[in-house]
Amino acid sequence: MTNARLAYRLLGLDADAPLSPRAMAAELSVTFAPPHETSPALDAFAHRLRQRLAALGAEVIPYAEAFNDAGKIREGIVVVEQGEGPDDDLAIRRVSSLYRNPLVALYDREPPIAPDAGLQETLDGIVGVLAWNLTHVPIFVHGGRWTVCTMNGAVIRCGDADDMDDDVLHALVPKLAAQVKPPDPATICVRPGTLDLAPLGREVDDFVEGARAWDASGLMLAHTSLDALQYRNRLFRRIVAAYLDHRTGMSYGFLARQLPVDVAPARALADAPADLRALDWRRQPLREVEGVWTACATVGGTEWLVDVPDVSVLCTRSGCEKTRIVPEQDLVRLTLSRGRILFDTPPAADTAHSRPSYDTLAILAHAAGNALAASVLRAGVADHPFAHTLATEGLALAHWHGYPADGAAPEGFVIHGDANPPVSCSTPQSAAFALVGKLAALAGALGGRQTYRGDVHVEPHHGTNLSGAMSLAEAARWAEAQQAVPA
Repeated sequence: MTNARLAYRLLGLDADAPLSPRAMAAELSVTFAPPHETSPALDAFAHRLRQRLAALGAEVIPYAEAFNDAGKIREGIVVVEQGEGPDDDLAIRRVSSLYRNPLVALYDREPPIAPDAGLQETLDGIVGVLAWNLTHVPIFVHGGRWTVCTMNGAVIRCGDADDMDDDVLHALVPKLAAQVKPPDPATICVRPGTLDLAPLGREVDDFVEGARAWDASGLMLAHTSLDALQYRNRLFRRIVAAYLDHRTGMSYGFLARQLPVDVAPARALADAPADLRALDWRRQPLREVEGVWTACATVGGTEWLVDVPDVSVLCTRSGCEKTRIVPEQDLVRLTLSRGRILFDTPPAADTAHSRPSYDTLAILAHAAGNALAASVLRAGVADHPFAHTLATEGLALAHWHGYPADGAAPEGFVIHGDANPPVSCSTPQSAAFALVGKLAALAGALGGRQTYRGDVHVEPHHGTNLSGAMSLAEAARWAEAQQAVPA
């Protein structure tokens, strides 16, 4: 938990979000709205779902008691609807918050995605359901089984609807506890026109070449425009636009390059002065020491004190075509500085459409984790190749909605994450798993005397992040060569 808490504090998050499915379930509050439609299958499924959530420790609130004085469902309560209802009766019209009231809808029919559908077809089918019904997690009950779909484009085909205990805990609960939502504008300092791409020619060239390679791979999904979706009415379209923070649509995956940063060698806590050893680093793993932002990271059972630098990442903006990048319009810079997130755009960028990625927290967690890893590696080898590459060239970071086949990883990279709960993008948990997994991967490489070059972070029901010493084009060619399978 110490490294997870460190991830949260590095990102300026005060609370420790739960990381295990049971801990997530124990913090859930759920209400079941009066059914719009009934059928024996739906009625039985809703009853069993209510029982299972209560057994896991979730608070199940009677619908009449879920409202505040303003007549809205209180923030933080998950709302389960049954069937398709009239426009004015949908739960979206009753909630207090677009971002703090996850909506689940139960449907008595097959999911609108064929089992052999391609990744783009799957995504388009799911997004169509979400936009039409204004729900976050549609569940399709069919043939004695059930299927969960998510905004991440995942289709989770669960088992017997009569024996749903394991699937509710491990497939559904993480989706309800960690809702997809865009980065909170209040937590980001936007600095329009401050990104000068001229000194970053090498990085820009990598984006241009990398975009072509990812296009050729077929693994980077196309942009889904809001104008291409069908809505029940104009109000519902405005609600979708507001939920997406007025983005022009949704695009899945990102390309990024961590900009060069030099780091000092880490110091083993056991060898630190007595006054530093006496501090409670487990409770507070990030603090200022003699004017230096200092973290305590655990790698392979050893606690290391690391001087934390500012880290910056050049990356694609949310909503752009990742395979047809126009640098002056589509590249932005994210910087993590003492828990503050800075967002810089080029002078020529359209500020109305420049938005940070939904994966901003995970991107910056990877960047901060790379700096921590380089510092620990330098404690053993002053000019370690990974640390040298980070200091002189920077590192690549790519995310796509698929997985490498057979758990493969490039030489010198360590794969991790496939056993994590399937949380969604944009969530604090996704960032915590990025950093925790990276440091565990580093420990594995050190224990196996492997030359560490980076990590492959698998996010179940979501996709894969590849972070390390290679170009974006090399990352695309590797993913394609591995015949990466759809998420």
